[in-house]
Amino acid sequence: MTLSTRETDATFADLICDDPQWLDAEFDALISASFSEPPAPPPPAPPRVPPRPGTPCPPSRRSAPGPRAAASPAASGPRHDRQRSPPAPIPGQPRVGHRPGP
Repeated sequence: MTLSTRETDATFADLICDDPQWLDAEFDALISASFSEPPAPPPPAPPRVPPRPGTPCPPSRRSAPGPRAAASPAASGPRHDRQRSPPAPIPGQPRVGHRPGP
């Protein structure tokens, strides 16, 4: 008698599930053999104490500074090494932030 893989799988599943007590006992045995105890909790983190005044900060763990990635498309445009001046006043409109004199 030749059985297909599907028929063999179905026959095996029927055999295994035929006895619920045996299935529960085998499952419990597998679980108890695999997981004897839950893992121990990790050790607590050391307390964070602020440095004393005048003590230099410890070196950063970050990598050395390199070329910065552009944060936005505008940042990737031409660089201006000087600060921009305020916008030119528009004729006929009051200047923003300007208080008229006495």
